[in-house]
Amino acid sequence: MFRIYGEVCKKNLKIFLLPAVCSVGLLAAVIFIVTDMRDSNAKFAAVICQQFFAWAGIFLLTPVFIAEQKDNIEETVLSKPFPVKTVYFIRFLEALAALVLFTTGFVLALSLMNGEISFTRYFAHTLAAALLLGSLGFMGTRFSGNIGVGYITAFGVYIMQMFLPDGIIEKAPHIYIFTLQNETYGIFPIYLFSLIFIAASFLKKR
Repeated sequence: MFRIYGEVCKKNLKIFLLPAVCSVGLLAAVIFIVTDMRDSNAKFAAVICQQFFAWAGIFLLTPVFIAEQKDNIEETVLSKPFPVKTVYFIRFLEALAALVLFTTGFVLALSLMNGEISFTRYFAHTLAAALLLGSLGFMGTRFSGNIGVGYITAFGVYIMQMFLPDGIIEKAPHIYIFTLQNETYGIFPIYLFSLIFIAASFLKKR
């Protein structure tokens, strides 16, 4: 059984995780190249973490179901004795682990360059935004069967968040994901919504 799990993990790395990891690595590199993080204040660092690096969640979680969108792949996977949802769950865990590792490395590098940044706080809030956007892309792909819809869902919500009027944010702060720029907004609702979106994706029958 462990050998089978190992084979599934290795195949998943080739199918979707390696390209996704490369995309996030490129994203982090571009952010560090085009922004001077050493001279940034805490507010600017918050913008970088939650409004730009949070795309990492979209790049890593949205493609989890990409293999089944190729011709005859879904039929092949479903015909195997290994439960297909277990394959999905393993892929999700690999993507989630990659997201946590990338977020840890990014925020740690940022905190070492800028003494104003609290690693624990920035990590928790950055991961929250990335996870929510990623879970939206994950759910969009799962229910539509189309990775393009997943990306549109995630980036659509991201763009809406960028232009939310202050009045709406004040009345419903739990729907706002850029929490680092506003001390009064908590991250518990963000993690809760992320969990709901992920659970709904796995509860889908096919």
